[in-house]
Amino acid sequence: MAISNPYPTRVSGSSPHHASHASHALEFVRRVYMYFTMGIVAAIAGGLSSLYLSGTTDVRMGFDSVAIPSAVALVLAHPFITMAVYIGAFFGASAVRFRPGVNLVALVGYGYITGLVLAPSVFVAQLMASHGGTLDANPVRDALLLTGVAFFGLTAYAMTTKRDLSFMGSFLTMGLWVVVGASLIGFFFHSEAFHLAIASVTVLLFGGFIVYDTSRMVREGDNGDPIGAALGLFLNVVNMFISLLRILSSSSRDR
Repeated sequence: MAISNPYPTRVSGSSPHHASHASHALEFVRRVYMYFTMGIVAAIAGGLSSLYLSGTTDVRMGFDSVAIPSAVALVLAHPFITMAVYIGAFFGASAVRFRPGVNLVALVGYGYITGLVLAPSVFVAQLMASHGGTLDANPVRDALLLTGVAFFGLTAYAMTTKRDLSFMGSFLTMGLWVVVGASLIGFFFHSEAFHLAIASVTVLLFGGFIVYDTSRMVREGDNGDPIGAALGLFLNVVNMFISLLRILSSSSRDR
């Protein structure tokens, strides 16, 4: 994810060049966060439409029949197709990120699909919580709050610190591969503690990516790819939310 710095080494001080670069960097960050916000709003819209606007379907869970949103039931019934559509939407948005107009449509579309994909996790977490079976009484609300607080706090730090955080890139990339490998192992190693450990590390990992990516935007300025930067931030936040939801919706009976 690291991008080499296209600007010459800057000399400390308030030179016109330095002031101009700072101004362009802040304008770039503003554009990135505008696109990022559009993606988040689209994801929320996708999740809400899936949960509340698709009707209901009766699904048997154990000995009980549970009425769940039809869109959620569809995603649960076809997980591999769902993931293929989700991954295709991401790569599609990445492929057209330099095409004005089309890139915004693709970004919003990808955000909406993300909401549809996340809806089953949100529904199941809230269903378990309603029966008192989760560690947190309201895992969805609290995962959203914690994600928001963490994002704004980490962003504020990255935008105000004077430290060069470029050294974090290699460590974060290595950590990402470790998490991916551990997640693959998790498909065959069914342990609640193991999955919670992965989720905890993932929260820290993508918190680090938020700091690193934001710091890089501020220091390097406009790299001509605001949509790509927005997609990166969007993925960081979504992965942090999923991991926090996984932790907070873990079974209370294991405690």
